Amino acid sequence: MGAPIRHFTATTEQGQVFTVNIERDFRYDPYRDFLVCAHCDWSPSLLTTRRIIDMAGEHLASAHGAGRGLAQQENESFRKGRLIVLPIVAVVLIAFLVLVTR
Repeated sequence: MGAPIRHFTATTEQGQVFTVNIERDFRYDPYRDFLVCAHCDWSPSLLTTRRIIDMAGEHLASAHGAGRGLAQQENESFRKGRLIVLPIVAVVLIAFLVLVTR
């Protein structure tokens, strides 16, 4: 569907780890995020950011029995890309504003 930007993980009592990903589809404007379970075909429609965390935790607990230690982590490649692109965009924007004000 899209590129995973954040992972929600939880474990069962036996120690098995289950993951739900937030995937971003960059083809849309504004970008659309989707919640997708890595272990089944579950993918609900999203309402708010707060609700995303609740929905991921509820799904992991109810469908997979993974109610322990819900954690979220940003995708490493998405984080690195943002750290590189944001300064470049800032420099280009400043250069553009300097050229426009002349």
